[in-house]
Amino acid sequence: VLFRSAGREEPRRVYRTTMLQTFARFRDRPFYLHRELFDHAHRSFLREFGVEPPAGSGEHFYRAQSELGISRVTLRADARETLEALRERGLHLQVVSNIDDDQFEPLFAQLGLGALFDCTTTSEEARSCKPDPGIFRLALRKAGGPDPAEVIFVGDSVPHDVAGAAALGMKTVLLRGSPAAEEPAPDHVISRLGELLSIVRP
Repeated sequence: VLFRSAGREEPRRVYRTTMLQTFARFRDRPFYLHRELFDHAHRSFLREFGVEPPAGSGEHFYRAQSELGISRVTLRADARETLEALRERGLHLQVVSNIDDDQFEPLFAQLGLGALFDCTTTSEEARSCKPDPGIFRLALRKAGGPDPAEVIFVGDSVPHDVAGAAALGMKTVLLRGSPAAEEPAPDHVISRLGELLSIVRP
């Protein structure tokens, strides 16, 4: 009834706005659970319409978001081929993700990439969210403690991926397709994962 009376575009606009505001509010925290982030966004969204969130509705919203993401997740066109080529070069490959474990594990399983990675690191496991250095330091320990200058970190976010990895001395690759206006500037910008093969030394 609420959304019918408001029309379709208004809830979408309010949802986008409350999500952006919530991400901005959580961005500078060294660690947070994403279920907390979605609960905050859900409550803010409903209160914009004068509705007090019922008990437990935030958890329901988080679960629904997780299930939707799992059902729709897909690989980039050249992801598997690129990862296989990098594995053939004998490189350590690792996923470092700002996500809760109960979201990450089914998503990762759905993609079927487990055999191509040496390990994974989540923000919940590290108790640290990118760009906080804790999650990057844990990932480096899992990789055997390499010199950060010998590590290439690939991500699609300047404030989370590029800034966090660069602060520890890693080389950075932004998967976006166009230069980013944000600072710090990545070492490389690519539009396809396959472009990594000319950046990473054999």
